[in-house]
Amino acid sequence: MKIRNLVLVLLAAAGAVAQAAAPDTRAIEYYNKQLNHYFITSTAVEARIIDHGGAGPGWVRTGRTFPAWLDKAAAPADAAGVCRFYSTAANSHFYTASTEECDLLKGQEAAERRSSGKVRGWSYEGIAFLIQAPVNGQCPAGTQPVSRVYNNGFASGEGSNHRFVDDDTLRQLMVDRSWVFEGVVLCTAVEPAGTGATPTATDFSALVGAWSGTARWKSEVGSSETRSTAPLELVIAGDGAVSGSGDGCAFAGQVLSGNAFRSLFTGTISATGCANAAFNGTYNRFRLERYDHGTLAVQMNREDGATEAKIEALLSDPAPPPAPVGTTPAAAGIAGDWTGTVGWLALRREGGTQTVLVMSNRPLSLTISDAGAVEGAGFECAFTGALTAGATPGVFGGSLTATGCAEAAFDGTYVDVEMKRDDGKLEVEFEKETEAGGVTTEASVEGRLRRAGSTPTSTPPPIPGSYKGSFQAHIQIRDRSGATQSTTNAMVTDLVELTIAADGTVTGQGFGCLLGGTLAPRNLPERIHTGPVVASGCADAAMNGTYDTQAHTEGNGTLQVQMELEKEAAGIRTKVKIHGVAPRVAP
Repeated sequence: MKIRNLVLVLLAAAGAVAQAAAPDTRAIEYYNKQLNHYFITSTAVEARIIDHGGAGPGWVRTGRTFPAWLDKAAAPADAAGVCRFYSTAANSHFYTASTEECDLLKGQEAAERRSSGKVRGWSYEGIAFLIQAPVNGQCPAGTQPVSRVYNNGFASGEGSNHRFVDDDTLRQLMVDRSWVFEGVVLCTAVEPAGTGATPTATDFSALVGAWSGTARWKSEVGSSETRSTAPLELVIAGDGAVSGSGDGCAFAGQVLSGNAFRSLFTGTISATGCANAAFNGTYNRFRLERYDHGTLAVQMNREDGATEAKIEALLSDPAPPPAPVGTTPAAAGIAGDWTGTVGWLALRREGGTQTVLVMSNRPLSLTISDAGAVEGAGFECAFTGALTAGATPGVFGGSLTATGCAEAAFDGTYVDVEMKRDDGKLEVEFEKETEAGGVTTEASVEGRLRRAGSTPTSTPPPIPGSYKGSFQAHIQIRDRSGATQSTTNAMVTDLVELTIAADGTVTGQGFGCLLGGTLAPRNLPERIHTGPVVASGCADAAMNGTYDTQAHTEGNGTLQVQMELEKEAAGIRTKVKIHGVAPRVAP
């Protein structure tokens, strides 16, 4: 990443930061389009280096962050230091809060140095940040679990890389991309109310544009599999409507919800007229990840009996986003409400000594009027000021005054202010320097903000109720118990009845099975519920067992269900996939 020489200085400085008892920083996630690697940093200085290209080309913010600590004295008593390692061979970083994992990798590094003087594996770089760790895979009450997924890069030769995700939908998306789920490894503080961390069912402005690129197309029909690459184009409107084309397909769909960071979106999309008929149909697992600098990761998955189809792409939008309607030239394109995580850096120099006062990633929110007046808040600062148009079109200067900051070094007037709209986000940079009695204090606030999201305007329809509809089951049995191997496929259809209680309890029948289990809401704006459902007494014994189940209610109350079972005994592997649509039965 070309930042290793700075790491030891950054991590050492992090330990000297004096902060409040609440989480004093945020781990910011980056993605590299060229490497297909993810990276996180908890320090404002390192984030600035990456944002300005100091880590090499291709790195963009994903928009995702999670809270952590830099100051050990401010962290909870049970907080663990997250060890950070770097591998030259993989060109990747690895993080762990597990003492066992940390000691194991340190031991391997020491052994390599003793034997050859060179380290081919992971080199220890220090404690990246502090965070609570799970015990037996469980996080303490009041914390949010963070899972680790692995790209299996050692086996594939791509270079090992890991991603840390605090969202079940995103974790499943990564698994669908063939990343390996490695369990819950970190426990972050739950986002406090009022941080703007609100999912949306209406704000799709981050997706607006004409997106294009080359996609990977994969289909499975029975035991036959095809793979190819072909262009894909998608046009997304502000209301979430999607249209597009690729490999003969005409696409039409709708984005339904977005997460709090406006970086992960879900919806449905349908394809017709495809050159390969296997890609025709409705993709209920339609996922979009919006990164900075005009990058959109797209994934579409559909299953229809014995047919499976998957389309994946990394698309770009070369056109700048349109300016919001109704802005005047005084603040054209940047008027409105903005929020995000930015870097806060404060230094004090006295004689030949430099002291880091603050080096943290923290939220900032700004409201800019059409006339350029600015109000904002962050790190307990209250900002006021005014912007003026600069010599470069779209770049604004001016001055801001901060009062009441948690760290006094940030109080005062910033006359070196720059704001500009970049890739649908607002790039901000405030700097000031004061000198008194031979002591120089520098403070800067720098980062990228997104438009503040709106709260969903409608309540999703409740999932409890009785449903009845036609379902299809695909049964695949692979027999590896003998000298020869065989695969059989069967597809059956039956009427399924389901009743879901207010507490998520599921009862029902279909395919000769008695069904019972429990569903829990996974993502309320998406109206998705998941959980285990057990089938017993089925007409075909292969269908007995526990299914991973996902249920999704449409706006008209119709229930879409997907159930998956996989089991193996005595060399016989059985996979069952049941899916169907069931209208609500009137009480």
